[in-house]
Amino acid sequence: MLNRIQHSLSAKLIILFICAGIVLLLLVGSIMGKGFSRHFRSSIQPFMIHYINLMHQELGSPPDLEQAKRITRDIPVDIHVFGPEQNWSTADKQLDRNELIETFDRRRSVNLKPSARNALSRLDRRFRLKRVDGDLILYTVEGDYDIYFQIRNRRDIKHGGRFSFFVLFAILAILLLIYYATRALFRPIEDIDRGIKQFSAGNLTHRISKRRNDQLGDLTDSVNQMAEDISNMLEAKRQLLLGISHELRSPLTRSKINLALMDDSASKSEIEKDIQAMNQLINELLESERLNSPHKIIQPEMTDLHSLIEEVIESEFANQTISVELQSVTANVDPVRIKLLVRNLLQNAIKYNDNKKSAPKVSLTVKSQRFTIAVRDYGAGIAAQQIPFLTEPFYRADPSRQRMTGGYGLGLYLCRMIVEAHCGHIKIESKLGKGTRVRCSFPLSGEN
Repeated sequence: MLNRIQHSLSAKLIILFICAGIVLLLLVGSIMGKGFSRHFRSSIQPFMIHYINLMHQELGSPPDLEQAKRITRDIPVDIHVFGPEQNWSTADKQLDRNELIETFDRRRSVNLKPSARNALSRLDRRFRLKRVDGDLILYTVEGDYDIYFQIRNRRDIKHGGRFSFFVLFAILAILLLIYYATRALFRPIEDIDRGIKQFSAGNLTHRISKRRNDQLGDLTDSVNQMAEDISNMLEAKRQLLLGISHELRSPLTRSKINLALMDDSASKSEIEKDIQAMNQLINELLESERLNSPHKIIQPEMTDLHSLIEEVIESEFANQTISVELQSVTANVDPVRIKLLVRNLLQNAIKYNDNKKSAPKVSLTVKSQRFTIAVRDYGAGIAAQQIPFLTEPFYRADPSRQRMTGGYGLGLYLCRMIVEAHCGHIKIESKLGKGTRVRCSFPLSGEN
């Protein structure tokens, strides 16, 4: 969850809004609180103290309970009276007299502004003022009676709880609204991200939906146009390769005919090898581009793979020593393409194998509705950083491209195209000094 928040731009914006809101509320609350406190102490509090003096006079001597109740019905004040004959209070619960005596015996008095102190000084000298639990309490003596005026700062718990719940609900609703508004604002970015992943996977026909006509909408159009341009360039490259490959067939055929009329010699043998290499290159180019087209042309049929691999070995590699480990497997595949796959893999294995260690090995296994064709050599191996690029077109670990070290980097690319056309997966494993193994895994039914 933390990683998703750290990765999400909308979540970061929401957290920023919340932090900014909290800081703003604290700042405004502090300013308003200080301003109200100053206003209360300088303007309201002196009038309250003066009014207390008037109430004290209205109570009479001795203090009248009924008159006190009438006063407290109109204003937020409680009156507590302690006398020789009776103790009474207008509040539901009378204050503790001992605690009051202890409180007013303390030397530290309430913090008042000068204006409030001046107003208090004009009252009877018997008045004393204290703040207790947020309430202001004035104390005076009238004959044998101790009178405490408690200016209430009551909080209605029931209504306060409802108000707190309402405030909490409002805050959650606002945060939820901000969350969905932010998600809606940045949803085109999520669409663009998914679209780019589709393009990276090779699906250049995918187009990102345009949600709004704003800057993100313009970015969506730009990304779609980029995909269109890349698709057009790749198609142009494909058509160029196909055109060149087809055009090369005619002069290559004429060269074969002319070569057949020549007397046998060392030069003729070398020319035959060159023509054969050129013919294989053209065939690989044509085949790879056919398989790379949007409509892959494969003709699957139920095929005995055990017999197919043995046929490839007997026809193409009769003079080579190859270790074979084949299970009996029948699958729905294109036999022509699978033969081409096995031939290319075995050619690479024989080319790079160290015969002093062991013969190259081909295996066919089946497990969980999938079969695997694996070819291994015991050669020098391939560096780990080069393995991800081996199935790319025209890539070779040895950049020299000499006849003794291999072809033009299309063999494994063509193998990948054949495997993917059958909904399979190709995996290359290699260690320097120990050799290389290529594993091609397919579904038996020909579908994922």
